[in-house]
Amino acid sequence: MNDLEKKINLAKSLHVSGKISEAQAIYFDLSKNEKNNNQLFFLLGTTFLQQKKYEEAISFFKKSISLDPNFPNVYNNLGIALAETKNFAKAKINYDKAIKLNKNYFDAYHNRGISLYRLKKYEEAIRDFQLVIKFTPTNSKVYNSLGNVYKNLKRYPEALNYYEKAIQINPNFSEAINNKSVVFYIQKNYLESLKCLDRLFQIDPKFKNLIENIIVNKMEIFDWNDLDKYIQIIKRQFKQNEFIFEPLFLHYIFDDPILHKKNAKNYINQEIKYISQKKSKIKKYKNEKIKIGYFSADYRNHPVLHTMRKIFRSHNRSNFEIYAFSFEKETSSNIWKKDVKHYFKDFFSVGDMSDSEIREIAINKKIDLAVDLTGLTNNGRPTLFFNRVAPVQISYLGYTGTSGNSEMDYIIADRIVIPENEQKNYTEEVLYLPHCYISSGENVALKDSNKKLKRSDFFLPENHVVYCAFHNPLKINPKLFHSWINILKKVDNSVLWIKVNNKISRQNLELEAKKRNIDSKRIVFTEREEDINLHLEKLKLADIFLDTYPYNSHSTVYDNIKAELPMIIQKGKIFSSRVGASIYSSFGMGELVAKNRKEYENIAIDIGQNYYKLKKIKEKIKINSDKFKLFDNEKITNELEKIYKSLI
Repeated sequence: MNDLEKKINLAKSLHVSGKISEAQAIYFDLSKNEKNNNQLFFLLGTTFLQQKKYEEAISFFKKSISLDPNFPNVYNNLGIALAETKNFAKAKINYDKAIKLNKNYFDAYHNRGISLYRLKKYEEAIRDFQLVIKFTPTNSKVYNSLGNVYKNLKRYPEALNYYEKAIQINPNFSEAINNKSVVFYIQKNYLESLKCLDRLFQIDPKFKNLIENIIVNKMEIFDWNDLDKYIQIIKRQFKQNEFIFEPLFLHYIFDDPILHKKNAKNYINQEIKYISQKKSKIKKYKNEKIKIGYFSADYRNHPVLHTMRKIFRSHNRSNFEIYAFSFEKETSSNIWKKDVKHYFKDFFSVGDMSDSEIREIAINKKIDLAVDLTGLTNNGRPTLFFNRVAPVQISYLGYTGTSGNSEMDYIIADRIVIPENEQKNYTEEVLYLPHCYISSGENVALKDSNKKLKRSDFFLPENHVVYCAFHNPLKINPKLFHSWINILKKVDNSVLWIKVNNKISRQNLELEAKKRNIDSKRIVFTEREEDINLHLEKLKLADIFLDTYPYNSHSTVYDNIKAELPMIIQKGKIFSSRVGASIYSSFGMGELVAKNRKEYENIAIDIGQNYYKLKKIKEKIKINSDKFKLFDNEKITNELEKIYKSLI
C-alpha cells in the first residue's frame, strides 16, 4: 500500500467515524496533487454536503463528473445538494443520470421521488416511492415520503397510514412523528396531534418548530396548562438565535415590532439561503395602461378575497389592466374564484408552477406592479418576490407585518397601523393611504336574510348584557380571558358568548372560568356559523363585542359594524394589534379603543353597566358608518390607484 492509499484510507476512516472536518482536510490536501482523481473530489464534495455547505459540494461533485461521467453515486449526491438549494428540476436530472447508470440504485429513485414531490408531480413521485418499497420494504424514510405526497393530495387517511408504517419500522423517526401530528392538526384532532408532539419532545426536544406546534395545538383547544412555560422556551430560543419561527405564529404571542422584524428577516434569509443567484432588476415597462398583478393564495372563501372583491371590480379600466396570479389549485367548487375571474384581463392559476415559470409569465405580460396579497401567511411565495416578478413590488393586506424581504419595495398601510416612528421596523418603504388601509369586505354568499334569530335560540339571557367573542382560538390567551372574566364580574348577570369548535375546547374553558371563581354557566357556547348571513344575524343578538389582543380582528370588524355591534379594542404596538383601532378611528368611534388592558376592561364595564350609553353608541355606529362612507370601496380603490400611478 503506497503513501497515497494510506492517506485516503485514513481519511475514509475518519469520514466514516463522523470526523468530517478532519477527513475533509486530508482530502483537500491530497487534491492539490491528485488533480485527476475523481473519487477524491467525490469524497471531498460529500464532506461539504454533510456540512450543509451546498455550493462547495456542488462545485466538487461537478469536478468529479468532469473526470469520470460514469460514476452514479456522484450524480446522486449532486442531486441531493441541488435539492437542498431548492433546485429540484436540476436535482431530478442528476438522479435520472444516476439511475441510468445503475438501474438498481434505490436511493436515487427515492431522492428523485422527493424532487418530483417538491415539483408537485405527485403521481410520478408515488411511482418512484412504490418501486423503492417493493425492493426495500423496511425503508422507513420512503414510507415517510409517501405520507408527504398523500398529505399534499389531502388524502389524509393514506398519509397517516404511511407515517405509521415509517414509525413502526423506526419508532424514533422524529420527522414521521411530526408529520403525523401535522395531519392530525389539519383534521382538527388536536389531542392526537399533541400526543405525537409530546412523544417527539421526549425524543428530540429541539426538533424544528416543535415548541411552536405544541403552543398552537394547545391554544386551538384552550389548553393553557404549561402554556407560559412553552412561551418562555420560545423567548429563550429566539434570544439565543436557536430557531426561526413561522412569522404569523409570533403575531398571536408577542406585541414587539423589533422581534417581528428580526424574525421576518431571518425567515426570509433562510428561505433564500440557497438560491444560487438573485435575478437582476426588471426595467420599468412603457405600457399604455398600468398593468397590476395581484398575487394571492386566497382567491377563495377568505377575508382577503372578500375585501379585495370590490377593489378588483372598481379599478378604472381606462388606466389599468389587472391580472390575477393564484397560488392555489383550480377546484370546480370555488364559487368565489369564479365570481371574480371576469374582473381580470387574465387569471393565472400558478399553484403547481415553479418560481421561474411564474416569473416568466409576469415578464411576458409586462406586469408593472406586483401586489403580494399573501405575504408570510400560509402558501405564500416569498422566494418568488425575492427573484422579482415586476419592476415594482408591493406588500398589501394579506400579511400585517414586514415581509423582511429586501426585494419587496413597498408596504401599503395607514398612519395608525404603522405610525411614522415605527417605519424603522419595516424592511419596505411605507406608503400611506389617507384613510384606513383596509376596506369593508363583500362576500359573494351574502344575501338579505329573512330568518330572524332570537336569543332563546342560543340560550342567551333576554334582559342581561351579552358580551360576544367569536374568534379564532389562536387569538385568545389566558390574560385576555382573565380580562373578560373581570368584565363579567363587574356587570351583573352578564354572559360571555364564545365560539368553540369541539367538546374539549368547551370543557377547558369551563375549567378556566371556575379557576377564576365565576359560574361557568355565564359562559355560553356556540359553534362556528358557516353561513355568513346567519353569522351576521347572530351578531345582532349580542350587545358588545370583545376584541382580541395582541392579534386584533381585521376584516371581520366590518361584520360587527354591519350588525351595529360595538367592539371594544385594545391597541398595541405591532401592525396586527392596531387594525381595529384604524377601522374604528376612521369613522369617529375612537372612544372604544383602549391603550392598555385596564382601560379595555373599564370601557367594556362602563358600557355594560349603562344601557343608555350602550344605546347611544349603537346609534352612533349606524350614523357614522353612513356619514364617513365606511362601505364606499370606490374611495379606497381611487386612493390605491393614486399610489400605483406615483410608482410608475
